[in-house]
Amino acid sequence: MIADSIQSVIRLGSVVVSESKWFKFWGRMVSLAVLTVSMGGCSRPSVEAPPTRAEIWAAIQPQAQRYRIDPAFIYALVAAESAFDPAARNGEARGLLQLKPAAWAAVSTEPYEPTVWAWRANLETGIDYLAFTRSALQRRSDVEFSYPLLLAAFHYGFDYVEARRFEVGRLECPDNPIYRELWAGRLAPVVPPR
Repeated sequence: MIADSIQSVIRLGSVVVSESKWFKFWGRMVSLAVLTVSMGGCSRPSVEAPPTRAEIWAAIQPQAQRYRIDPAFIYALVAAESAFDPAARNGEARGLLQLKPAAWAAVSTEPYEPTVWAWRANLETGIDYLAFTRSALQRRSDVEFSYPLLLAAFHYGFDYVEARRFEVGRLECPDNPIYRELWAGRLAPVVPPR
């Protein structure tokens, strides 16, 4: 029987098939497919070395000062969104600040892919989007600005927060300890490097 002559062993995502070149070829193809899927597809971050937390903190400073946004808030947001991993990916969100294509397009003329994977570009564009969102909130006469409201609009999207009348209490806080601290108005729950 054919089944008796084929020996399959599946170990760590690789398929080993003996007794037939045909099965060896397809075993290799399956291994390649498993590896590609486990890496999250073909579109991946560049080979740029990941930044240190000190580099991230330093890169935040100029834009935080430019837009008058608390740098500790931005640093904590990076920690909450990506755990400082520039290759972080969640659904269609990418990078240090987990930017989605629509948020990117709102403030940048650069192409989303592959630029979103460059950690400095992701950070700068994310801070630009924070400033854009803050400005939209401040233009509303019926809204009192707060960092928790900015956080909610950044995380859920301006339209989502607007549909809930800009009331942070009507929104569910993401299940993340850093987010809970930021949501409560504590702007520096993550200690920046010195």
